[in-house]
Amino acid sequence: MPMSMPRFLLLLGLALTAGCHGISYDSEHDPEVDFTQLHTFEFLAGPPEEQGVERDAVLLGILGEQLVAKGLQRASGQPDLLVAVHRSLEGVVHTKSSGYEVRNGRLSRYDLQEGTLVVDLVLAKTKKGVWRGTATGEYRFDSLPAERREKLTEVMRELFADFPPKR
Repeated sequence: MPMSMPRFLLLLGLALTAGCHGISYDSEHDPEVDFTQLHTFEFLAGPPEEQGVERDAVLLGILGEQLVAKGLQRASGQPDLLVAVHRSLEGVVHTKSSGYEVRNGRLSRYDLQEGTLVVDLVLAKTKKGVWRGTATGEYRFDSLPAERREKLTEVMRELFADFPPKR
C-alpha cells in the first residue's frame, strides 16, 4: 500500500530533524608529548574579541570538571597546561517555519544555531600547542539552562573521550 504524501513528508521531516543535533568531533595531538607527565592546568585568557568565552562560567566549569575527571588538577600557580577555548556561532535556523519539531514525544518548534567549539591545550613553559579538540554542529538556541548544561557535559565527554592520548 503506497504511503500518502503528507505522511511521507512528515516522516522525511522527522528523519532530517533527528540528524539536526549531530555533532562532529575531532582531536589531534603532538605524539612526542608524554601526557602522563602533565598534571595541572589553568585557563588561558583569550583575545579581547573572544572575551565572551571567559565569562561563560557554565562552559568553563564543565570543561574544568572534564579535565579533572581525566586526571588533571586546576592550579593557578605554575600549571603544566594552559587551556584556551574558542567558539564561533553562526546564523540561526528557525524551525518555526517548518511548522513542527519533535521534543519529548510532542511536536514543538525551536531555533537552532550552528557553532564550533575548539579547546587547545598548550604547554605553559613553551607556549607550544600539544592537543586540540574540536566539536562542530547545531545546538538549541533557546535551550533551558539544565538542557544546556546536559548538552555541554555530553559534548565535553565526547571531545575528551580519548584523552589523554597514548604515546
